[in-house]
Amino acid sequence: MSQFHKYTSTQVVESFRQFLGARKDGFLRDHGFLDADASPKRGRLPKYKDELVEALAKLVNVKAARAEEPDTSLGERIRIARDYKFFTDVDLAAKLGVSRELVRRWGENLNKPADLARVAEALGVPHMWLEAGGEAVLPASSHVGVRVGEESFALREQLYAMTLEHLSQVPEAADLPYIQAYLERAVFNHRDMAKVARQAGGRWQVEAKVLVFAPWEAIDEHGLTRRDWSDAVEEIIQQELSERHSTYAAWQAIKVRCQALGLSDKDFPKKISLYKRIELRNARIARYGVNINQQVKESVAIYAN
Repeated sequence: MSQFHKYTSTQVVESFRQFLGARKDGFLRDHGFLDADASPKRGRLPKYKDELVEALAKLVNVKAARAEEPDTSLGERIRIARDYKFFTDVDLAAKLGVSRELVRRWGENLNKPADLARVAEALGVPHMWLEAGGEAVLPASSHVGVRVGEESFALREQLYAMTLEHLSQVPEAADLPYIQAYLERAVFNHRDMAKVARQAGGRWQVEAKVLVFAPWEAIDEHGLTRRDWSDAVEEIIQQELSERHSTYAAWQAIKVRCQALGLSDKDFPKKISLYKRIELRNARIARYGVNINQQVKESVAIYAN
């Protein structure tokens, strides 16, 4: 969904820390989230409770909201955009071929970049936003102002209702590419919808006759595909899962096809393994959405005129 979405709480907390510009050592204690004597065991990554992650998410959202305010200075916008990219002043300086000291002075409003458009390009933000601020010039797909945590899921629900309203206006005979293109244009062309989509980190699209959340910045799949079987078996699994209405029916079809190829029971998933896989996939979709960006892009190209 966004640059903050990761697979482990440790990775999520680290992304929050970088965005907030907090020092690595002791920043949780500095914010009152850990006791003075609390520390992870040596050699192990810390595991953070949901309450702590959500408390940090609220701090991230405060800064995200600040990115949308019209009274920010150029220096503040440069710092915010830098932090969204998880850049340091050194990183941005190297990307632009200038000194770290000059980038620092930009951030403190002591100097103004000679080529603001180039800075905006390096930071992945609209030139007009970097120049004047405010949220009016931020497109639906911008990462500036994206929310995290519970607020992000609340925005998804709000966007879902908006999407249903637009979907009700689609002709009954419309095919999938038309529907995808229609919803994509609606997200970008309706200001209120674009704002919610940007803050939510994605939009709702139709896939396999249902609405799914499609993040602008999709997170790669992790541990939800291959197990201990071949590519040929994996292809069978993917095909049957997409065509069958139930997990049990899919497993039966997989079993029949694999046995017909002369494979033993250990060469394809057991029924319980397939159920667990579906549970993991559904949990992933609920949290991170589905990556159908290329499919939507092709749909828009078909119905561009």
